[in-house]
Parts: sequence; structure tokens; C-alpha cells
Amino acid sequence: MAVTIRDVAQAAGTSPTTVSRVINNQCYSISQETIDRVRRAVRELNYHPNARARSFARQSTRTVLWLGSFCQGAAFENPHMFEILSGAESILSRKGYRLMVQNADTTSVNAMVEEAYASQEVDGLLIHASAVSRPLSAMLTRTHFPHVVLGKPDFESQMCWIDVNNVLSGDIAAGHLLEEGYRRIAFIGGKESDRISSHRLDGVRQALAAASRPLEEQFIWLGESTPQEGSRMAQGLFAMADRPDAVICANNSLALGCVEALEKMGLRIPRDVAVMTFDNYPYAYMMTPPLTVVDIDVYDMGVQAGRTLLQMIGKKNQQVQTYTTTSNLIVRASTHRERRST
Repeated sequence: MAVTIRDVAQAAGTSPTTVSRVINNQCYSISQETIDRVRRAVRELNYHPNARARSFARQSTRTVLWLGSFCQGAAFENPHMFEILSGAESILSRKGYRLMVQNADTTSVNAMVEEAYASQEVDGLLIHASAVSRPLSAMLTRTHFPHVVLGKPDFESQMCWIDVNNVLSGDIAAGHLLEEGYRRIAFIGGKESDRISSHRLDGVRQALAAASRPLEEQFIWLGESTPQEGSRMAQGLFAMADRPDAVICANNSLALGCVEALEKMGLRIPRDVAVMTFDNYPYAYMMTPPLTVVDIDVYDMGVQAGRTLLQMIGKKNQQVQTYTTTSNLIVRASTHRERRST
């Protein structure tokens, strides 16, 4: 005969209600001694709660669905997504939730969310910004299905989202170079449709304008976010008669190509030109010299997204639209040298 919750309660010397609360990690007002007795009884009796019965009783599946792009090569193209996912899973599992992952894009996500809502198989959603759309926004707003979008949508909406302030990150990068005495600052970035790159460029412009040193258009080069494009754009920059004395690269891939091009041209970093980028991974800390970066704790972003979603599951009409996670300047040899005169 299968072990029941009443058997566990009898062995632990407590009530079935207390056993249920311990199993479901609702341990407030329960003494640690009682928690330990219940958990010991669960182990000794090899008790396994009926997941379906537990879900029906509390109208909850204790499951969160993550929707985003997991196609081949995604880990290399967007390594941050996996750090965010890990951070979210760490807080969800601590609260007794499991995280399911499903591949989705703007063409498939609506049907997936509709099915999840109709079946009530999950309590909430974490959705990467690359998969959101206006129809999805309308459906989530109408149903109040608990959700957090990872990244600010590129259109006005009532969706709940959490994001990094990339404008602030660009401001910090330019501010650091100005403090080090660099004055002819260039920017190598992704295409205009690349929102992260564009926001970082906005921050760079903002900081230089505030210092009365506006970013010159000839020092802005945009293209695909690949090492090959980073190399091509760096070669174009330094083929000009009026060369920059510092380059801000929008991401690691562009920085890798930029550094390789400078080496081939015989330019020394930072003696001839300073180079910095954003994010410590995957290449910045391994280059020669290691690059100064404005780093974002994207793992912490995932933790905060998980906490926010849990709050929304408990209070379904709550709306959150916020920037989060502090930008951290890590100064390395690629920008640090003797202070230059203005």
C-alpha cells in the first residue's frame, strides 16, 4: 500500500496540514525542529506526493515555462540568455517551482501561450524579448496571465518586462575613456535594428555631448555583429587621416575583430589606441591585452526576473516595467595608461 501524507504526519508527530506546508516550502511559522522531523519522515518512508493531486488542491502546477530561441548556435549567438535562464531557475527551484524550456519565436509563440493558458499547465511565463509580438502583448494584457518579458519590447505595450539599462552602460563606457584622457572616441556597433547596440550608442553620444565633445559621425561604424565585420570597420576607421584614439565596441564579437585588425595594422593597445567593450564574456577577458568592459550581471537579472514572476503569480494584476541590474566597470590594460592632457 502506498505511503500517505497521514503516514508521514503520524511518523513526524504532527498534522497532515503541517506536512503539506513543509513539502510545498511554505514553512513560515513552523519551527526548524518540526521541519527537520517532517523531512526525515519523508525520507525514511520514501514518500512521494501525487503531483497532480497537489496541483489540483492548490490550483497551481508549480511550473514556469521559458519561451525563447534555442535553435542551433543560439548559445554562441546569445550566451547571455543562458545566464539569465540559470539565474531565474535558481530562484524558482528554491521556491519549489520547476522551469520548462521551449523553443519559440514571434511566429510560434502565440499558439504556445494560448495552449499554456487554456490548459493551465503552467503558473507563469518567462519570455525572451526576441519572441514577443503585438498580438502576444494583447493576449497577455487581456488574460492577466503572469509573465515577465526578458528585455524591453520595441513597441509600447502593457506587458511586464525587465531589462538592462544599456543607455547607462554606454554612458559609463564613454565616461571612463574621457576620464582616462581620450578625446577622439569612435564607436563600432551592430546594425541599426540591433536595439542593444543602438541603446549603447545612445549612451555614448549622451556622455560625450555632456562633456561638450559630441561623437563625430565619421567615427560611427555599424554593421553585422561578427568578428569579420569588426575587423572591416576597424580597418575603415584607421584608414582615415583623422584617426580616433579610442574605440568602443558594442559587443565581444565586434571587439574580437577590431583587436585583430589593429594588430595586423601594427597599432598597439593602448599606446596607439584604446579599446573597450561591453560584457566580460565570451572573449573580452581572454584577449591580449585583456579588454576593459562595462559588465552586466545577467545572472542577477534572471534572479530578479524569477522573483518578479513569483510575485505576479501571487498577485495577478501586478504590472512591472523596469530596468534592473547595475552596470559594473572593469578597468583593464586596454584603456589604462598615463593620464593624457586635454
